Amino acid sequence: MLTNDEIKKQIEKNNITITNLGHNALEKPNSCIVSIEDYLYTFDYMVIDTKNKDKYMQEISTGAVDTLKKIKIDKNGTLLEPHKVYLTKTSEKIITNGYVPVLNGRTSLSLLGLSIELNNGFWNQHHNGQLLITIVCTKPTIIYPNIEIGNLTFFKSVDEKSTTNGMLSGKEIERQMNLGNIIITPQDNIVINPNSVNLSLHNTLGYYIDPIIDLKKDNKLEKVTFDENGIILSPSHTYVARSNEWTETKKHIPMLSGRSSLGRLGYHVHCSGGMGSIGYKGYWHMGVRATSTIKVYPNMKCAQIYYFNPVGQITNKYQGSMQNISSDELGSTYYKKLLKK
Repeated sequence: MLTNDEIKKQIEKNNITITNLGHNALEKPNSCIVSIEDYLYTFDYMVIDTKNKDKYMQEISTGAVDTLKKIKIDKNGTLLEPHKVYLTKTSEKIITNGYVPVLNGRTSLSLLGLSIELNNGFWNQHHNGQLLITIVCTKPTIIYPNIEIGNLTFFKSVDEKSTTNGMLSGKEIERQMNLGNIIITPQDNIVINPNSVNLSLHNTLGYYIDPIIDLKKDNKLEKVTFDENGIILSPSHTYVARSNEWTETKKHIPMLSGRSSLGRLGYHVHCSGGMGSIGYKGYWHMGVRATSTIKVYPNMKCAQIYYFNPVGQITNKYQGSMQNISSDELGSTYYKKLLKK
């Protein structure tokens, strides 16, 4: 994964082109922020036919709709229905030569139950165009034009003639922990997998008490603490959870993913905001969504963290709203900068 210094260098070399990029979009250590255009597309019927997927994508790409419904996002906000699929594009056009663009959701939106890219955020090494995005929210949610929707980064394409730094193995994670470059504490229940480390669930959750999520407001959280008897999660809520473990990353790019064993049961962590930044210090805060009614327990292994070696010089480290957040907070300070000024 490229550092932002390397992204800028490849932009100068014309290997990466990003049009309409905001002036503060490249301030993060290893990604750039992208926004959505002013239109949403949705299915105005009950059954979505997978045989028509190419037609759907063509309508979104051209803006000329036949089977889809086109909705202009109002400057005063447009209300999204929960669990309904909305399609849109980035405002930015991306052109790459030898670099694979990869899009992740933003933690700020993930904690509100809004996810992008239900499955795959990877494109190809010779991409040319806007990025198509799928949006789903858990509760009724008011969205606005030009919302900063995702974090875009790039991987160098690898073939038999080239090499690049990739994902750390479990042994390398352990070695970097011993060197002090990766910190995960406490280590009592740490399980190091072949290429990741399991994180466990803290016994406090938050859920939103307002019936509608508004991306311009500081949405109120109700906190609940649960014991070894567990707590039942409902599909009608997004829950803000955190890991028991405090992590620090000095020179690697951290990523968070759910555990497949729980995903198969309908437990999803962080919705879509799993990409971290070089230099992050803190607990991992997750926008948890239950596809079906599910019971969870404190200290259960709920997610896994893995790491990439960055490609390029590290010129800045994460200093955002979640840095050093205290154990008593559940992401509540993160909602202040959701929209472009």
